[in-house]
Amino acid sequence: MFFVGIDVASKKHDIAITSHYGEIITEPFTIDNDLNGFKKLRNEIFSHTESVDDVCIGIEETGIYSKNISNYLALNNFIVYLINPVLTSNSRKSQSVRLTKTDKIDSLAICRFIEFNLKRLNPYTPTLYIFEELKALSRARLDIQKRLIKSKTEWTRLLDITFPEFRKIYDQHSKWVYKLFSEYSSPTDISHMHSKTLLSIIKIKGDRISAAEHIKYIAKNTIGHQNSTYKFLIKNMLDDIFHYSKQMESLEKEITKIIDEHFSNILTVPGVGHITAGLIIGEIGDINRFKSPSALVAYSGLDPIIYESGKFQAKNVSISKRGSRYLRTGFFTATKISIINPNIENNKFRDKYMKKIAQGKHHNSAICHATKNMINTIFSLLYTGNNFDFNL
Repeated sequence: MFFVGIDVASKKHDIAITSHYGEIITEPFTIDNDLNGFKKLRNEIFSHTESVDDVCIGIEETGIYSKNISNYLALNNFIVYLINPVLTSNSRKSQSVRLTKTDKIDSLAICRFIEFNLKRLNPYTPTLYIFEELKALSRARLDIQKRLIKSKTEWTRLLDITFPEFRKIYDQHSKWVYKLFSEYSSPTDISHMHSKTLLSIIKIKGDRISAAEHIKYIAKNTIGHQNSTYKFLIKNMLDDIFHYSKQMESLEKEITKIIDEHFSNILTVPGVGHITAGLIIGEIGDINRFKSPSALVAYSGLDPIIYESGKFQAKNVSISKRGSRYLRTGFFTATKISIINPNIENNKFRDKYMKKIAQGKHHNSAICHATKNMINTIFSLLYTGNNFDFNL
């Protein structure tokens, strides 16, 4: 049996090959992160054995840089294990008290780790394209959402500087308000508008004529600071809001389409909508990677930190937060909605939450307990393909 350790990077990968007895078969070497480099590694492995079954390959799971080489090796029938860098780091530190770290040492540490932990590791399989699509779409949506929130915050700041009286009465994030200020970007412009034009833009419940008169009045008497720079910034910020909103809408349509076609059973879970389902499923990937719901809990970073020393055992511990923060966000969001949304009938997640609160648990602790129930439920539905049963 041979063990191959690969320390990945953006432009090159460092490789080490050892035997079952810890002997270094090939001194650590470097390959380029391209097809020729991948073929070089394949040829080097086959120079020592003719069977892929004799080779176990460990790769640190470091985001996008481990994806291509993992897929290449798996599609060439090699047994590949993706390893959390935290675990290999601890393995490297255990070999020496010296504070030494190099890519070559890391590749050897990966070899040692897979050798000593082989029975506990799950082989990597190339993720079905549908999971990758959901993951990419959901993360892109979160990124756009952050930009949209930032743009809306800046728009509010600019409005408070130029026209502070307006926001006291009207919602600055209404579509008609965006339209008004994108065409008439200063109080002076608004005060000179024709009343019929202003009436055609205003969309509120109640007397629009009075609202138009009021807006023109406060525009004439505003204490806000006005100049050409602020007009330019307001137009620019509203353009950003329109742009990001349109992107959000497009991404959400794509996510909704995929969920409806492939994972509609997950939508039967209380609190899980299309967007939350896309985030959760995209981050989980192939559910067969996880042996049990507890493994998925750990991957989400919702497992408790265990601290024991002698007879002491810590009771008030926090969650590890070592897993996917995106997945953790998805599970928390679904659980909170199922608990607080009055339109959702009583369900086991709300029951679990209320039970823990009755036991004197803190709100956050009770949420965590309910979230673990949510994880168990989604784990089961992804495995079976069944719909959620309210009676279970």
